[in-house]
Amino acid sequence: MNALLGITDFLLHVLLTLYVYALMIRMLLGLTRADFYNPFSQSILTVTNPALRPLHKWIPHTGRLDTAALLLMVAVKFAELALRGLLVGRAAETGTLFLAAVFGVIDLALNLYIFAIFALVAISWLAPHLHGQSNPLVSVLHSITAPLLQPVRRMIPRVGVFDFSTAAVLLALFSAKIFLHSL
Repeated sequence: MNALLGITDFLLHVLLTLYVYALMIRMLLGLTRADFYNPFSQSILTVTNPALRPLHKWIPHTGRLDTAALLLMVAVKFAELALRGLLVGRAAETGTLFLAAVFGVIDLALNLYIFAIFALVAISWLAPHLHGQSNPLVSVLHSITAPLLQPVRRMIPRVGVFDFSTAAVLLALFSAKIFLHSL
């Protein structure tokens, strides 16, 4: 693969993956009833509204699940895989690409949760040194990770200053990634 193809492949992957993450965060904001007036949430809405507004007219929410965002995530991942395959001259069947796109979105969701939990752990270590400064991202991270962490926190209580529930959830997420990659 020459340098131009490599750069194009890299940029396609990064840009479309970042967009899938934005769609995923938007979907999770709705699922967790996070604060949509938070500046970080507003940024996500600004980035995702142009594509989702028209889709919302045709694809209704399923409860709190933004079905349009979920379908668009899979479609964007599908398009990324198809375009990257065409770049290197390896076209795949539609069914194979669709499965790869679904598994790719699940893998990105696992990565998002892993990153969010690591970020919360790092922030909790730095919090005493921040002197009351708050970041809008912190409340979003708490909202998004609470559905995973709260049930585990009920089963594994804190031991002094240590919260082993985050370690348990991270182990489960990494295990799920290993299982997904084995498929």
